[in-house]
Amino acid sequence: MKDGQSSRTAEAAAALRANHFKNAENPVFSDPFAFELTSKGWQKLLKTPLTVKVMNSTVFNRTLGLLTGQVVGRSRYAEDLLQQAIQQGTQQYVLVGAGLDSFTLRQAQRYPNLKIFEVDHPDTQAAKQLKLKEFGDIPANVEFVSIDFEKESIADALARSTFQQDQKAFFSWLGTTHYLEPQTTLHTLSSIAQIASEGSEVVLDYSIDYRELDGVERFGSLFVSQFTRFLKEPLKGQFRPKDLHHAVNKLGYQVIEDLSGDGLSHRYFHQRPDHIRHTIATHMLHLCLK
Repeated sequence: MKDGQSSRTAEAAAALRANHFKNAENPVFSDPFAFELTSKGWQKLLKTPLTVKVMNSTVFNRTLGLLTGQVVGRSRYAEDLLQQAIQQGTQQYVLVGAGLDSFTLRQAQRYPNLKIFEVDHPDTQAAKQLKLKEFGDIPANVEFVSIDFEKESIADALARSTFQQDQKAFFSWLGTTHYLEPQTTLHTLSSIAQIASEGSEVVLDYSIDYRELDGVERFGSLFVSQFTRFLKEPLKGQFRPKDLHHAVNKLGYQVIEDLSGDGLSHRYFHQRPDHIRHTIATHMLHLCLK
């Protein structure tokens, strides 16, 4: 990430959501604002007929298109669980590493009693807020909390905000742990456990060790690794599921669900005519504080 601009991987993720919304039949996750949130470079590509044709071809969807499944699948999974939490009385939503997520534009007014905290690097937030203001005033129930995950704990960051430590919260942490050292991820989960009340939930995605993958999945994982390195945001964090479960249990969490890539494909991408599916290189983890 360069000073004064949003994360390049956040821009790429927004571009994938935009393409899926614009060109997929029956989108798994609908994000009508993603196109405007991504960079001008990606917008130009998404307006190029050849690029659109390639990105939505069967061959692409079965190989490099796994990235699309990962990006839209994790967002759908997290927001499905968020909706359940809201129905059960949760009134605080924390987007950890919010990136260019468009929940503020899509849903803030639908849930006026939900306090939304966007937690991210200040440069990413500055660029995003400029984009958000193009759509009008930022809703009153949204609060931006700046953080550098490698230097500061999320507990310290949220302590500067209006976050209510005695009330349940739902934490969504998507597309971030892959770029952090494993110990940084665990430290962040520990910090959340320190500031969040019992019954609070956390949803995150995490990478599986690529050496456990075979065939196109291993190739795809290596491709993503090289792609993110090219974007100057290299992948760092990988876990073995059993080791991660043991670690989070020690931090005070109960593992509600660890959904594999195959599980996500079955839940959200079953028998799609465009052959989009979720990579098995990442899992979704749903945690609850005991």
